[in-house]
Amino acid sequence: MGETSGSLSERIVQRVATTTNSDVVELPPLYDSIDPDALDMTVKEMSGGAISFKYAGHEVTVTHGGAIRLEEQPTGTPATEIAMSDD
Repeated sequence: MGETSGSLSERIVQRVATTTNSDVVELPPLYDSIDPDALDMTVKEMSGGAISFKYAGHEVTVTHGGAIRLEEQPTGTPATEIAMSDD
């Protein structure tokens, strides 16, 4: 499945599922970490920078162009943390 199909939120969940060799239904709901509609709208309206948040044991970073980067988080890392950057 290509990363260009589906909404940004759907692509994030699919990417984490693929990375963790899980089915999407085995992952926690994305809305437990971030509001998917607000994320989609924010990224769509960004002219630069990135937004990062924690989801399913990963730090997810989404750039203004919609590129998704995952970084596995060590066990015990706080789950609720959101950051935005203009870099």
